[in-house]
Amino acid sequence: MDENIHPVRKISTFFMVMAMIMLVLSVTALYQAIEAYRRGSLDLPSIMLSGGALALSMYMLIQMRSKPLKLGFEMPKVSTTIECLNCSYKMVRKFERGDYVFKRIGECPKCKGEMIISSIYREVEERGR
Repeated sequence: MDENIHPVRKISTFFMVMAMIMLVLSVTALYQAIEAYRRGSLDLPSIMLSGGALALSMYMLIQMRSKPLKLGFEMPKVSTTIECLNCSYKMVRKFERGDYVFKRIGECPKCKGEMIISSIYREVEERGR
């Protein structure tokens, strides 16, 4: 599988509909609170709650549209060391399915001796702090 290909991310229809309903309701509530203020009755909690709901629904819609965080498991890089039994010639290659320690691989390119897998290890990535 090519690591550069990103799977298409689908936004849950349910969450999108809920965010849109919340957006419409918060805009309606904010409009009604402002109209009540114009008539002379100050209802500060309604204005604050509808403004907060409007901000929250906008935030949810923006987050649904943005690129998701990469939280998945990354396959570690695994290498296989192959050694010649006669001349100690070493070769390191990428791990292949079916590799195991002491598996006979073939003949040595230097001395035509027998080559075996001597070790399989995971490469440790240094992460910035």
